[in-house]
Amino acid sequence: MQETKQVAAQAQTDPAEEFRDFAYIVSHDLAGPVRTILGFSQLLSEDAKKMASEEDRLHLELIQESSQKLNEMIQGLLAFSRLNTVPRAPEMVDLEITLARCHMELQPLIDVTKAQLSYPRMPELVADPRRMFSLFFYLIENAIKFHKPGVAPDIRIFIEERPAEWEFCVSDNGIGIDPMFYDDVFRPLRKLHTDDAFPGVGMGLTLARKIVLQHGGDMHIEASPSGGTAVVFTLAKAGPARS
Repeated sequence: MQETKQVAAQAQTDPAEEFRDFAYIVSHDLAGPVRTILGFSQLLSEDAKKMASEEDRLHLELIQESSQKLNEMIQGLLAFSRLNTVPRAPEMVDLEITLARCHMELQPLIDVTKAQLSYPRMPELVADPRRMFSLFFYLIENAIKFHKPGVAPDIRIFIEERPAEWEFCVSDNGIGIDPMFYDDVFRPLRKLHTDDAFPGVGMGLTLARKIVLQHGGDMHIEASPSGGTAVVFTLAKAGPARS
């Protein structure tokens, strides 16, 4: 009887742990075959320039585009899985330096779109430095990408200090989000627009919110004063982070 109970206990698994394992297996093990499909289709595409018909070349282009899109989706799932499986390394982080790095990484996109990025003196807090970089990178990149046609993106970051946490707001003058989709945009791979309008796989806000939750905060969306989107979130100054 005791042995039966032990076997039953071992059979019971944590649903969250199962999901983490599933997400990692899907994203990691599928990446190899997709890279193979993409690689061989590119080789065929080079040969097809000489011998294939226009219709054949079109089919190859569709295979390449679909393979590339699937690869991007897998990489997004893999990034989400790593947030659950790779241990955090909290230390004192100067967000002023974090924002400077984000600005530098996004400079080519800022130049092309003529975007403006402004923020006050950023605080220091205890957090995982790599995840803080990813958090602000995803939010600023989104704010630049989803701009109105013919209108230069204007991204402004606001902060407010509270006793045990900081509140941040990344506000833009972009196309905005319909309030009925405020929750949907945090779901993995959820997109509100076609690839022709705005390329991407719909993982940026999912990853950003996960990082915030792991650092003892929360995230929600509001309409910005300029009619765009305002992503509001909190980060604990110190203390244990939530998984």
